[in-house]
Amino acid sequence: MSLDPQLTFSTMIDRLIRLFRLDTNVFDEVRNDPRATVPAVFVLVASTLLAGIGGWLWWIVKGFGDAGGVFVESVILGTLFSVALWIVWLLVTWVILTQLFQEEADWHQMLRTMGMAAAPLGLSVFMFVPGVSFGVALASVVLFFGLTTIAIQAVTPADPARVLVANLAGFTIWAVVLALLVTPDSFLAPGIFIFDAPAEGLGEIIDLFGSFD
Repeated sequence: MSLDPQLTFSTMIDRLIRLFRLDTNVFDEVRNDPRATVPAVFVLVASTLLAGIGGWLWWIVKGFGDAGGVFVESVILGTLFSVALWIVWLLVTWVILTQLFQEEADWHQMLRTMGMAAAPLGLSVFMFVPGVSFGVALASVVLFFGLTTIAIQAVTPADPARVLVANLAGFTIWAVVLALLVTPDSFLAPGIFIFDAPAEGLGEIIDLFGSFD
């Protein structure tokens, strides 16, 4: 079957709009559409890159300095590390589902649906906005995890509890390793993880949760 790039692009945009409207039927369409593989990977990479840019802009707004170095490490290298660890997340989830729980799941379909589910991560581009920085970044990651759980459920008949456990295992590896890649002297992770670098970032986190008291 020949592939019409324009059709694929317009279809991808339509699916993204519907996904942001919480139309999870998109995952059923993507699951059965091999043409959606490349667009899904594009959504993953673009969303991760936007998260990196959001963290970098937050860094600039805060005036921490060395913006060029942070851009290279957090935005460029951080995006590469995040995508690589997302692949680990995908594989860990698939192995737990198919080998530990003995459930049916096609990793190609999981790649397509989970790739599309990464779209909310792009909302982290707005984390530079003062006063809501950490809240925006946290919400984007929570939505990211929640949508991936729904995305995986679309490709397997497994019990939702098993899907949640498998996805949580993969997500934990992704999040923990990325968090460990950020220190006061190293910024090799994008988006929300950049808060681990400066002491002021921790202050914003404390302020956010303190506001709920």
